[in-house]
Amino acid sequence: MRARLGRVLRLTSIAAVAGLAVAAVVTTTPAAADPRPTDGTLTMTNTAGRVTGIVAPIGKTLRVGRGGDTATQATQHVRAYAGRFGVDAKALVIEKATALPGGSSVRFQQMVGGAPVLGGQMVAVLDNSGRLLSLHGNLSAAGDRHAKPGKQADEVRGKAKRIFAAEAEIADVELEESAPRLAWFDPAIWAGTPSQGQIRLVWSVTVEPTSLIGWGGEFLFDAESGAEFLRLSHKHEINRAICDANSTYVSTSAICLGKNAKRLEGGAVSTVVDVNDAYDYFGTTSSYYQTNFGYDLTANIGSTGKGDNVRRLRAIVRACVPGYGCPMQNAFWNGKGMTFGTGFASADDVIAHELTHGVTEHTSGLTYSSQSGAINESLSDIFGEFSDLTNGRGNDAAGVRWDMGEDLPASIGTIRSMSDPTRFSDPDKVTSSYWYVGTSNSAYVHINSGVGNKAAFLMTDGGTFNGQTITGLGLAKAAQIWWRAQNTLTSSATYAELNTVLPASCRALVTAGIGGLTSADCAEVDKIVRATEMHIMPRG
Repeated sequence: MRARLGRVLRLTSIAAVAGLAVAAVVTTTPAAADPRPTDGTLTMTNTAGRVTGIVAPIGKTLRVGRGGDTATQATQHVRAYAGRFGVDAKALVIEKATALPGGSSVRFQQMVGGAPVLGGQMVAVLDNSGRLLSLHGNLSAAGDRHAKPGKQADEVRGKAKRIFAAEAEIADVELEESAPRLAWFDPAIWAGTPSQGQIRLVWSVTVEPTSLIGWGGEFLFDAESGAEFLRLSHKHEINRAICDANSTYVSTSAICLGKNAKRLEGGAVSTVVDVNDAYDYFGTTSSYYQTNFGYDLTANIGSTGKGDNVRRLRAIVRACVPGYGCPMQNAFWNGKGMTFGTGFASADDVIAHELTHGVTEHTSGLTYSSQSGAINESLSDIFGEFSDLTNGRGNDAAGVRWDMGEDLPASIGTIRSMSDPTRFSDPDKVTSSYWYVGTSNSAYVHINSGVGNKAAFLMTDGGTFNGQTITGLGLAKAAQIWWRAQNTLTSSATYAELNTVLPASCRALVTAGIGGLTSADCAEVDKIVRATEMHIMPRG
């Protein structure tokens, strides 16, 4: 959620970005001019003429490998295509491979002089035989150079922890700090503009909380001067453990250990409504992910605690946190678990939204900044609402079907509309007058999530919008497309990348015969990315 109340209150993570102005995004060639050869291959390019994505037509592949395991074949494909993306294939190393229905995705990390380029990634999507279905990336144009810092790791070690502890007014013992990691920062990757190869060497340090109450972030220190250069907050607003703070301020060491829980997995119903709501909606969200995608929330995003080494989905309800008043009008996910103000566990879409931040962290890893942050927000709204609409709980009447937070306390009420984002002054397309162009990253990611939200609504229910008449695919098909996108986006994704990934995801599912999707469905997806103008450069 956002940190303030009323109209500005928003569900999900709050990111404070110091020293990085949000820039306009130059994206792919406008849809009307998208290169669409007669064989159906989609080729997306940016304004510099560099390829940003290639998608095979339905039932076909871009390239057949020479054999080997998934990693070997993906590497072969990337070597064949890297030049078209303006990068040396030798600069790309495998970061991770993810099994998908009908195939897999393999993410490559761009390296320069032995150090990673933050957000510089390419994703290859393969079928079950290792043949290439699509390839897309967000890469720096920087050539090879030495990564020689002026300041050494020891000179920045402990610095992020001290800064964060002082600002958050907590003891630094409540924080864990990663070892400094040398990396490159290319501002174009985060602004969404074609890279000019202008990169900056930085030390990256991550600070994380040891409890459910605190939050952390990633600090970038200039590798020459050692000065703090940029900061990204990680504050995000089935085996279950639910604790109750009873509307009191919670210690920064709170983690909801099993011995303190008001309700554990399989335990008796509590006398506290908020405890039962959190328990139940943790359960319905877990069931949704397991049933539809085979994704185990407890195994993937659950946490352990001191003296409680069992991995659980943890929450504290009716909590008050310094800086938010008491009772707290907020809820957030911080990587360890969830913290709810009084009454906030009553909204099933809110809980699924927050848990989806944990899913995003462990799948696409979307950075909470600029357009990748807006897509991060949108994915939480999308899967939050998909779970809400299929669990048989709460208020799903036609008038509120696509409202986010309709079951929140009356003092807050609905905070977003996915069917009509403009109801809350959020954009429904990239050229909307509501597109946020200011320098507040928190406002940027929450407001500009409206474009992805509108796309999800259209994909599910259909409608006529911005010159396109769209036939809805229904919840089940739409969910499969968005889930595949969640697993194939790069961590620095822009709407331009989503303009490639959504059509690619549909085509891959049709080729694999998954989810009942058809070529006609993919034609509707193509209309949706055009209608929401994901290919167009935002104003400002």
